[in-house]
Amino acid sequence: MLESLAGKLKWERTADGIRVEIPDPASFADFLGIIVAAALPFVVYSFFEGYHWAANPLVLAVVCAVSLLLAVPNGIELVGRKRLVILTSTALTETSIERCAKGRRQLNYTLWNLRSNPRVSLTGNEYSDQIQVEIQTTSGAWTIGSRLTETEADALISKMTEVFVFPEWMPAFQAAVSQESGSVRG
Repeated sequence: MLESLAGKLKWERTADGIRVEIPDPASFADFLGIIVAAALPFVVYSFFEGYHWAANPLVLAVVCAVSLLLAVPNGIELVGRKRLVILTSTALTETSIERCAKGRRQLNYTLWNLRSNPRVSLTGNEYSDQIQVEIQTTSGAWTIGSRLTETEADALISKMTEVFVFPEWMPAFQAAVSQESGSVRG
């Protein structure tokens, strides 16, 4: 049974760790996709029929139906999107629940530097009221939760560190590999 952790976050303890459920809010691109899907049939109709809307009501009805069939499933998908974070003593798994679930799994010994940062837009603007939880992996930075409040981010990090204490620096195995290869990074 999921319990409330902080704000919108829900969590439960599993046999070997925790499972946290994070709502995944819709972005501007998601809404833009719905608008394009809804408008596309009308644009195609206007190319073939012109702007004589009263000329053929049956064709217009078909265009409206196609528009709804394209836009409604995308809109419904935005309502219940969730991100599941499952942390055990050996691995961290993150799964986005959408129409097609997609996930990522990383072994804990390849993770370090669990932190929270203000969310940054593509143009470089910081959103100080929107926090994202990130962790460094051997393949780069990984955002676990985004658009969280500071309280939610702190609660998520606190629960995750109860299960596994993430080191602040690169894992020992990577430092050992760097030393064996002659690199001075380790």
